[in-house]
Amino acid sequence: MRTGIPPRLIKGVARLALVAASFLGPPVAAADAVLKEPVFTAPEGYMESAQAGYFPCKKGMKALSTHAEFRRFAHRNEVWPQEDGVDLSRASWSAARVVHVPVVDFAFAGKARRGFRAQVYVLVDGGGQVLDKLVTCTTAPAYNDALLALIDGFRFEPSRYKERGLRSLIPVDFEN
Repeated sequence: MRTGIPPRLIKGVARLALVAASFLGPPVAAADAVLKEPVFTAPEGYMESAQAGYFPCKKGMKALSTHAEFRRFAHRNEVWPQEDGVDLSRASWSAARVVHVPVVDFAFAGKARRGFRAQVYVLVDGGGQVLDKLVTCTTAPAYNDALLALIDGFRFEPSRYKERGLRSLIPVDFEN
């Protein structure tokens, strides 16, 4: 009767030890490159370089804000990553998105509900709470207040960097 350890088990344990050492040991390439956090400031001259005129809209929609107004709105929460050293891989960075859209009843727009279209930009904080809303384009400007009230029923997931929520600017299009 044999009492020793089978050679297959020894090889398996040796492989497991090598895999564990590769995960636990210091990575050679990552030790040289230090990853930086994204910068939360706008590029130099961002506000001054806004184009003249209104924000572009799709055909048939009326523009309600200028480029400068939109930049002031976006400037409060937009994130510009640094050029060098920010890890923008899918594993560390995710885009903002709408998580839940309630049933939208366009009755608020009265007779204008047929063919009603609008574009709203929503600023959300790191937890997905709505900070601010701006209607940039619409086919019926008289119903902007009712349209903005609908946004409160939406749920958003902000952009994330290394599992930390970031303030995000999310476009929401309405079309009936």
